[in-house]
Amino acid sequence: MKRKLLIAIPALILATSFLATPAIADTKPPASSETNDARAIYKLAQEKFQSDLRTYEEKRRAINQSFKEAIDKALSDARSLNVSGQSQMQKRQTMNTRANLVIAATAIRDAAIESLGLPPVAPTPPAKAPKSEKSKKPKP
Repeated sequence: MKRKLLIAIPALILATSFLATPAIADTKPPASSETNDARAIYKLAQEKFQSDLRTYEEKRRAINQSFKEAIDKALSDARSLNVSGQSQMQKRQTMNTRANLVIAATAIRDAAIESLGLPPVAPTPPAKAPKSEKSKKPKP
């Protein structure tokens, strides 16, 4: 009798665990209008990002162009002041002047780029809708 009871209790527990099915929530994909709205919003944000990035790059290009012009002017001025027959002291003064002009132009460029702020950040694409799971039960 005890032996039958020892076998019956685990069998009863196993049988009830197989019969009880867990409640699984049905995950439905979002409505297509919600998905389309998210895509439209993303598309508008992407277009705004592209235009903002274009504007930022144009301003940065203008700053770099003015920096290049300032450097070229400093170098040409230094070359024009460099004449044969100068003393060593005059050559050093010319080199120091050129170096100071380059440093000043670099500082101006860095400040201008800093005043532009950070470049625009690309928008995050909308999340993809989860795929619905197919039923494993065969259809009659």
